[in-house]
Amino acid sequence: MKINKEIVKFLFAGLIINAVDFSVYYMLFHFISFGISKGISFTCASMVGYLLNKYWTFKHNQPSYAEVGRYILINILALAINVLTNQGILNVRPGAVGLALVIATVSTGIFTFVCFKWWVFRTLLK
Repeated sequence: MKINKEIVKFLFAGLIINAVDFSVYYMLFHFISFGISKGISFTCASMVGYLLNKYWTFKHNQPSYAEVGRYILINILALAINVLTNQGILNVRPGAVGLALVIATVSTGIFTFVCFKWWVFRTLLK
């Protein structure tokens, strides 16, 4: 039952994280370039995501620099999976932007949940 609660919290955290990403991006691109705006918004969303997932979704309160490194690595891999999946779908079905977005998002979500749960925020036995 614990994993079901974590999945629900992970999905809700994802909504908040995306809201931060979109909001920061929208506020910034009026004043600075799209690329810099997106880089800043993605970074802000990643920081919010780390805090939400660490302390709320997975309740992992131990401080750890290694954990931060694992989180960053998984987010870099998730970004690559998201972009490559999106592009792969569009290569096969040009114009299927909505389908590509959904499949890329779901694939990335599953990947990050599994990695966060069993690697990034794992609880070490004492």
